Amino acid sequence: MKLKTRLGLMFLAISLLPFSVSITYIILRSSESLRTGARGLLEEYTGNIAGKMNTVFSREIGIVEGLAHTPQFRALDWIGGAPFARSIAADNPTIESVLLVRSDGTYYRSDNAGNPARGNLVTSNNGDPGASPLNISTREYFQRIMVRRTDMTVVSDPVLSRSTNRKQVVIATRVKTAGTMPIGMCAVTMPTDTLLATFTGSITDLQRFFGTQAHIAIIGSSGALIADFIYDPELGTYREVALSEPKEFTLDALPEVMRTGIELYRTRKEPLIGYSVGRERHYIAVQPIVNTDWQLVLAVPENQVYAAVIDIWGSMLTIAIVTALVVLGISFITGRQIARPLVKTAHTLKDIAEGSGDLTYRLSVSGKDEISEVGNFFNRFIETLHALISQVKHESAQMGDVSRELQSRSSLIKQDIERITANVSDLNFQTEEQGASVTETSSTIHQIAKNIESLSQQIEGQSASVTESSAAIQQMVSNINSISVNLERAGGSFESLFTVSSNGRESMERVIDLVKEVSQQSEQLLETNEIIDTIASQTNLLAMNAAIEAAHAGDAGKGFSVVADEIRKLAEDSSEQSAIIETALNKVVETITTIVKASAEADESFSLVTGRIREANGLIQEIRMAMKEQNEGSRQVLEALDEIQNITVQIRDGSLEMNQGAAMILKEMSRLEGVSLKVQQSTQEIARSSDAISMSIEEILETTERNNTMVDSLNELTSRFKL
Repeated sequence: MKLKTRLGLMFLAISLLPFSVSITYIILRSSESLRTGARGLLEEYTGNIAGKMNTVFSREIGIVEGLAHTPQFRALDWIGGAPFARSIAADNPTIESVLLVRSDGTYYRSDNAGNPARGNLVTSNNGDPGASPLNISTREYFQRIMVRRTDMTVVSDPVLSRSTNRKQVVIATRVKTAGTMPIGMCAVTMPTDTLLATFTGSITDLQRFFGTQAHIAIIGSSGALIADFIYDPELGTYREVALSEPKEFTLDALPEVMRTGIELYRTRKEPLIGYSVGRERHYIAVQPIVNTDWQLVLAVPENQVYAAVIDIWGSMLTIAIVTALVVLGISFITGRQIARPLVKTAHTLKDIAEGSGDLTYRLSVSGKDEISEVGNFFNRFIETLHALISQVKHESAQMGDVSRELQSRSSLIKQDIERITANVSDLNFQTEEQGASVTETSSTIHQIAKNIESLSQQIEGQSASVTESSAAIQQMVSNINSISVNLERAGGSFESLFTVSSNGRESMERVIDLVKEVSQQSEQLLETNEIIDTIASQTNLLAMNAAIEAAHAGDAGKGFSVVADEIRKLAEDSSEQSAIIETALNKVVETITTIVKASAEADESFSLVTGRIREANGLIQEIRMAMKEQNEGSRQVLEALDEIQNITVQIRDGSLEMNQGAAMILKEMSRLEGVSLKVQQSTQEIARSSDAISMSIEEILETTERNNTMVDSLNELTSRFKL
């Protein structure tokens, strides 16, 4: 980056940094204050409108409460109170009519003469004596006063009159006597025109404060939409769309944004709530209207609430951009003026650095600032450099003469060294050949000695191996004999075991036969027990018959009856004992059956054991014969190992004598090799010294050549400068 650019950016940063920090601080502080003020404006604006709406009902509420305490109304005497009611309606333009309502919901009305046949009650057709009176018992305000017995005066939601079919607001309070139970209701009706005019006059500055996207409405506690103002682009102002229409509205007529805000208010009970619907953020302000159940609701998009903040941000940003551009221009102009002399100095230094500078050049200096000081120091530097280059040029010329003389003398020394090197090379070659012969002979003798020593070690190892093999085979023969004895014993044991197993199998077969016989006898006993049980049953039957016959005989048969009873008891006891015996015999039969199965399985096991013993006995006999043959072979191996041991001892003695002779030869060859090595080292040292001298001479010559080249280059460089 160029100096003028860097200086311009530096000046820009220095000047804009405090400005940016100040602007940011001001924006943050003022934005928070403005945000707080904007939210406060919402609350204050809705509070003012709610206050104005409250004044609409204050006087009418006082009138209704005064009427409710008059003697005529407390006695529900419409004939006596009607003139007074009509005069009040005539004197107050905001009151359309006065009503006196009975507890059943029928009513009198000041602007309606009523049906004479019904005692001046208002009916659907006052000229028809049979017409039924109109009833307002289902109205929400009637329910609150007469059914739920609300003490306060009630301002109803706008409703359609059943007698005039016009939209009106009813202000009602209860009529009671000395007790607490209401006997009726007193009310006045107000046309919605008065309410609409007051509301419209209260929001004339809504567009100025919150733009065209605000939405303001009045809602009732029962979910009725009382009034709703929206912006009409064609009229260019806000227009009411609910209070002026001859029908009743609910909150469903409001847009989703406003319904969401109302739900949040009913949950959180906060007068000002910020919330989001989709990607847009809104604020809703809710203010209750005193003396009513109505609430004033104002919903405004956040960008409209903070419009002043956004305008301030835009103004600040515009000021910052303009200031930055002005400071940027001034910074670059100042940087260029500061950098211009330095650029000229840099170009001159560049020419000098490239070796083709004019050392007679001097900067023109004017002023007494830092830039002029840099110019003075630059001129002094050029003068010093001019003197140095002149001196270097003079010294380089003298250095060239000395270098050429040194090169000539070094060439003569090099020729003498080359002749010495040739003679030393011949001597070194002959010495190397002699040393190679001695080394080769010594290596051969060393190899022979190693072979003899290795042979001796192998013979020693062979002797030890033969001895160990002999001992191992003797141990093996002893083990074979021991195994043979054990096999003889095992053979006898297996034969005894086979005999015992055979006897056990025969005994088990006899046991099985005996158990089968016992099982057959048990089955016979069961059959016998069945016969006994049959006899007992027949005896019991006979005893019963005898008892019957004894009963027929009367007193003469009493003794026979006693005998019959005893026989019957004996038969019953026999039958019970027969059942017990049968149960026991069944258990015995089951046990014998289990024993038979277990005996059969044991017999099969004895058969398998006998077969396995027979097979094992055969294998032992085969192993015993093989061990006899192995014993004979081992004895023959022992005899052969004794002969090998004798031969090994004779070979070991001969190898020891050969090893001693080889040691003497090696001693003499080592001494001869040492002498040859010393001669060879001396010749090599002479050759190395000669080579070192030659290399030094070569280096001197090369250095002289480089020196000449450098002197020429130095002369060429100094000649570039204009001195």
